Amino acid sequence: MLEELLTAPKSSLKVKKALDDRDRYIDMLTDYTKELQERAGDFMLPEFSQLRGFSMDTIKEEGIFYVNDATEMLLPKYFNELDNLGVISETNKKPIFHNRWVMPIKDVDGRVLNLVGYSNTANERYLYGTAKYYRRRETLYGLENLDLAYKLGFAIITEGITDTICVRNLGYKNCFANCGTHESSFIIKQLNRCEHGVIKIPDRDKAGARLNKKWKFLRSAQLNVFIKYKDIDEMCRDSAEMAEIVKEYIDACIEWILQDKHRGFDSEKQVVTIV
Repeated sequence: MLEELLTAPKSSLKVKKALDDRDRYIDMLTDYTKELQERAGDFMLPEFSQLRGFSMDTIKEEGIFYVNDATEMLLPKYFNELDNLGVISETNKKPIFHNRWVMPIKDVDGRVLNLVGYSNTANERYLYGTAKYYRRRETLYGLENLDLAYKLGFAIITEGITDTICVRNLGYKNCFANCGTHESSFIIKQLNRCEHGVIKIPDRDKAGARLNKKWKFLRSAQLNVFIKYKDIDEMCRDSAEMAEIVKEYIDACIEWILQDKHRGFDSEKQVVTIV
């Protein structure tokens, strides 16, 4: 193996070096995140559960933890790599998270690609880290469950991370977030591998409408939330009754999506609105 590497074209060696470097940083960020999670424990997680309406089981499954003071992120073992791990501000060179719940964005193997901090009081509610090998435009939140979506034959997609956590909290673990309103042909191809199709749950605003037009899946069911609410998360948080109604409509979409397959061709599109 060593001889093959030494005699390989320089371009191949360069690619391998880049891949090795990528794996090293992703593994490092994963270990760093685990240490932060262990140090934080359950601090402020019950408050997040009450605030967002997510169960503690769901919160722990998603790996969410709380950073109270920015200095908590300055772990000596990783001190010289914090820039590459994406947790240092480019402007003031200080840790970017304080008084925020932090949500890891994972790859298909469950390794951490990036961190996102959430605050319900800050002007910028979602603050994305800038990890060296994270590409927001091409990366769904929730990829650790992508294999599950392929096995089930369908995926559910939302615009935002808390929307996806909300849907997962209802029991649908094959849900993913676009992490914004950008368009990605890579993400479209990735989810088009689900043989039955994709259930789309866009936000009910102009940005959500624009994103929905970009979600050009081969076969899809679109679920629109009740007109009173901006998104699926807000509707489920309103009451337990509303959450049950959402589940009924998602189940109806699943029943429809499983009736056929797209077979690699542009196929049926269904639109369902919660009334």
